[in-house]
Amino acid sequence: MTDADQVDRLILRTRDLPHEVAVREVNDFFRSLPEATAWALAESRPEQIGPLDGAPPQLRYRANHLILVAAHQRLHALVESRQATLEQRRRLVTLTEMLQPISTRLDVDAGGNRVVVPEPRQYLLVDPEGQGRMIEVQGDLEQAENVAVLVPGMNNDLERVRSQSVRAKEIREEVGPRKTATVVWLGYHAPIGLTAARSTESSRAGAPQLCRFQAGLDVVKSADAKTTLIGNSYGAQLVGRAMLAGVRADRVVLTGCPGVDPAVHSAAQLTPPGTQLFVARSRGDYVSYAEQHGPDPAGFPDMFRFETDNDKVSITGHMSYFEKNSESMINVGRIIRGDLAAVTRAAKTTPEEETRVLGVSWAGPLRTLAHSEAAEPISKVFDGLAALRTISTTPSRQQALDSARKRPGSSTARTPEGPAR
Repeated sequence: MTDADQVDRLILRTRDLPHEVAVREVNDFFRSLPEATAWALAESRPEQIGPLDGAPPQLRYRANHLILVAAHQRLHALVESRQATLEQRRRLVTLTEMLQPISTRLDVDAGGNRVVVPEPRQYLLVDPEGQGRMIEVQGDLEQAENVAVLVPGMNNDLERVRSQSVRAKEIREEVGPRKTATVVWLGYHAPIGLTAARSTESSRAGAPQLCRFQAGLDVVKSADAKTTLIGNSYGAQLVGRAMLAGVRADRVVLTGCPGVDPAVHSAAQLTPPGTQLFVARSRGDYVSYAEQHGPDPAGFPDMFRFETDNDKVSITGHMSYFEKNSESMINVGRIIRGDLAAVTRAAKTTPEEETRVLGVSWAGPLRTLAHSEAAEPISKVFDGLAALRTISTTPSRQQALDSARKRPGSSTARTPEGPAR
């Protein structure tokens, strides 16, 4: 039996096993292989190795780079031949950006000369088709003392998730980059638009995938590394679903949560043993107030609600929990590195108190509207306007080609450099 055949049998055998059992078997298989054999499998079977939870990260980085390059070359050829659709032109620009190095570092070559070496981006998953999915790692996942996994919310397809990569970088800087790895986990199809976000379909489908990813993380990271799972907006709904399914993490942070489940009213119902729950709700956060999917965790009697404001930055609304220098961002950094005694606690205010204007609160009416029949047509109107804005920003054929050609080695005749042995 060939090594490739063994991989096929491994994937088939572990597909329906419990997550912890499956990822351990995958990890043991690759650790038993000679190094050259393992790398050869990553090179020859990238579609199988790239998304395989439990496989060594370096192998997955290389496999997903090859998947990314192949998709880029395919779309580049379609654009050059004038056969690409509007969506394919947009995707080519996205893949070009994903192939750009995340940074550079100084090194010394064989002759003793100082050289600038590009640091390629590291992907544990690349799905370039349709809406797209990706899991990106910043930092040394296997040596980090702290690992933070960021789960984005609605409207994060492959084109729009770049802002999450920036956020992960800033979170890592806040914690202390030398001992921290951050992960952007877009391993699910996030709901696109308000209409889709009113459903729990995406989070229910994504929760098992997040559980298996976290199990795979446990077998490749340092045994002493602490993990923090961060769910923002609809991502908090998904993290909550994964917690109900038994996801493993040392600490969980939920920001701007639309609720987890109508039956969940306390952290005790949500957090598995050994997991600490931290929640943030800023003043005026309409997503939290609407409680589309259940009671807002910021109101649970047994959670830790952390402060979002300080003298420098005042957080209002739903979009600014990770703003630099805000108390919210500083507290996220403290939680990830385990400096829990320094986390500042927010006052125990209610949505009604936070939204009172001239003696009248708007949180209650918003919650009523969110659960009324009127919510669906209103959501469709907003989604229609958003779709028009997307069409207006679609790149032309020439713009797509120019973007692809900015990166050296983007020609189909040459494979761009990336993670290697």
